[in-house]
Amino acid sequence: MSGVAVVVLGAGGNSLAIVDAIEEINRQPDAPVRYDLRGFLDDIPANQGKEVMGYPVLGRIDEAGHFPDCMFINGIASESSYMKKPEIVARSGVSRERFVSIIHPKATVARTARIGAGTSIMANSVICPEAVVGDHVIILQNTVVNHHSVIADHVTLSSGITILGYITVEDSAFVGGGSSIRPYVTIGPRAMVGMGAVVVKDVPADGPVAGNPARPMQRKTKA
Repeated sequence: MSGVAVVVLGAGGNSLAIVDAIEEINRQPDAPVRYDLRGFLDDIPANQGKEVMGYPVLGRIDEAGHFPDCMFINGIASESSYMKKPEIVARSGVSRERFVSIIHPKATVARTARIGAGTSIMANSVICPEAVVGDHVIILQNTVVNHHSVIADHVTLSSGITILGYITVEDSAFVGGGSSIRPYVTIGPRAMVGMGAVVVKDVPADGPVAGNPARPMQRKTKA
């Protein structure tokens, strides 16, 4: 196997989509193999020593330094963990230049769009002209980021989202599947936009919103 050696942080659902994208990239006809997927690092004790999609869980996230020849990408970004993405990346101890961005062959990225380090863009998503996507962003399937919109570092965009023009989604925010965001709206840092929400005005930092039109809701806490 040739290509750039890659390890995925996390072995959950989003990481599986990243694996699928890497495999699709490597299957492209008349092109060399680009990535050598070595496996996962994951902090869940039950996952240690297991295989996921045929790739081994190699250890914990803080053991990334044991793989000096590898590049990395973070796949951890569930509703319960999305605000921890900066901490997860920091815990790896890996510098920015050692994070690779993975773009599924069926995604479309405009020539004038900018994509940061460690970002993954899944199948059928579209990044339009003059859009900016930061570092360690996860964009799931069938999501559109329109012209002049800015997606900051550590953001999670679920499937089927429409982000219209001149929108800002700030650091570590989470936008649920099927949501639509009106132009010129700002989603604050660490905010959560609920599934299917229609956002027509700014969302404050840490503020969960849901509904059509989106309204503030109480953040759920564990018992």
